[in-house]
Amino acid sequence: MGSNKDLSEKLNDIADILDIEGVKWEPRAYRTAALTVSGLSEDISKVYQEGKLLELEGIGKSIANSIKEYVESGKISKYEKLKKKYPIDFESFRKIRGMGPKRAYALYKALGIKTVEDLKKAVDGGKIQNIEGFGEKSEEELKKNLESFMNVKSDRLLLGYVIDYANSIVEKLRKSGLFERVEIAGSMRRMRETIGDIDILAISEKPESGMDFFSKMDEVKGIVVKGPTKTTVELSIGTTCDIRILPRESFGAAMQYFTGNKDHNVKLRKIAISKGLKLNEYGLFRGKDSIAGKSEEEIYSRLGMDIMPPELRENTGEIEAAQEHRLPKIVNYNEILGDLHAHTKDSDGMNSLEEMASAAEKMGFKYIALTNHSKSLPVAHGLDEKRFLELNKKIDSFNEKNNIKILKGVELEILKDGSLDLKNDSLKGLDFVIGAMHQNLNMSGKELTNRLIKAINSGNINTVAHPTDRIIGQREGLKLDFEKVMEACQKNQVLLEIDGYPERSDLPFDLVKKAKDYAIKFSLGSDSHRTEHFRFLNLACAIARRGWLEKRDVINTLEYKEVLKLRR
Repeated sequence: MGSNKDLSEKLNDIADILDIEGVKWEPRAYRTAALTVSGLSEDISKVYQEGKLLELEGIGKSIANSIKEYVESGKISKYEKLKKKYPIDFESFRKIRGMGPKRAYALYKALGIKTVEDLKKAVDGGKIQNIEGFGEKSEEELKKNLESFMNVKSDRLLLGYVIDYANSIVEKLRKSGLFERVEIAGSMRRMRETIGDIDILAISEKPESGMDFFSKMDEVKGIVVKGPTKTTVELSIGTTCDIRILPRESFGAAMQYFTGNKDHNVKLRKIAISKGLKLNEYGLFRGKDSIAGKSEEEIYSRLGMDIMPPELRENTGEIEAAQEHRLPKIVNYNEILGDLHAHTKDSDGMNSLEEMASAAEKMGFKYIALTNHSKSLPVAHGLDEKRFLELNKKIDSFNEKNNIKILKGVELEILKDGSLDLKNDSLKGLDFVIGAMHQNLNMSGKELTNRLIKAINSGNINTVAHPTDRIIGQREGLKLDFEKVMEACQKNQVLLEIDGYPERSDLPFDLVKKAKDYAIKFSLGSDSHRTEHFRFLNLACAIARRGWLEKRDVINTLEYKEVLKLRR
């Protein structure tokens, strides 16, 4: 059995190769299918078994047959045939800025470059600049982008693409009747942006039967170790999963211990020692006597502190705050009323205005901001002033007839000199303006900082989109002077965005916590490009929680009319 991620990459590879061969329409079809598969909240094999492949957006008969072949055999014959002809690591090259399929093929033809390692040797040897269509400047930019990729590549999986999968496993275990309690622990419980594995803790009166059930689940690819209290398996998504069965009297201690993080736990154990106690995954002990362990609350209480939400357990001051009873009342997931970053097919999204609004309403949102790209980002089919005017009329008409409301927005390009991509008159007709830098990012940190601050000072943007511009596992964030950026945001009452799209997860939680000290407020966005992506808004909220934000810090907790007032 394969995985959504692996299938998505194979479909993208097919698209890249067909692009190289000059095929007109198929590459877009395969990329659409890849985006659909990567955005699914359930395993593709389940969709296939339920006979629903053709119900997925962008999946026609031909691609459905390829997916069927993949689910049944782990291979796609079309992919295998094309890869023999083009033995290039397109999957890795896609993650390097500026390395599109045609450039990758040009390097393969000229120098036989197939892998990232081959590319690094060629760049280090100064061989790229001599290839037609590249040159010295191209080689220098490629070197910077390659270094950025090499610095951040990781085997960790993105939380946004794993959490639903993990929750599905937990639900199956709960419904099996073999477990009294089943809970997620580890970095997933802390809602960290990436995870190395999945940790599950359970209570069961039938441990052997429970372990048999777990190890035979459809999601399991292989067994690493199996025992009556701990079993580790390999999952089809490409990571391992541990399940530990614990006695009731130790379950709370284990939940505390296996939630982490390491630094949080080390400090907690030192506090226990200072009180003449011993803390481990089995409980809190005075000598040989257990004095707490059944619940996390009693562990923390016995150590003289309030219990804190899992998202805060990063050793960033939460223990001291808990001891002094000054933990923040962090924003709750159910307090988020709307999504302030979404795209339609008018730019680079996959769904219409009506489809996005309908999906958002089903999610329980009261409003969304449609923030399609502006004209200077042609790769995303950015809109000019005229097209925005037409779209805004549609939004006004929609709002008159529907309960869920749409804010007229834009993801506005901040140009190389810090000016904005749309005229002031056009911006005045919008409800929510997100300023973003997507191009010319090889400038110095000082130049990028000044460019962004000029846009913040313009008085024309509400929030700064995905401020570091990082892509997890692909490229580092921009080297901005964030103190100066935060000072400018504070002065101009400009928000900072927390973008929940899994690869972005931007701002990182440590910068969120720092920005909170500047009394800056935040907007949360899923950066949805299709209806299924709205679930990523929870990931943005998780980062807000990890950054100690309270309800008053997040404008998505405001009603629609209150958000409109912010623009005015």
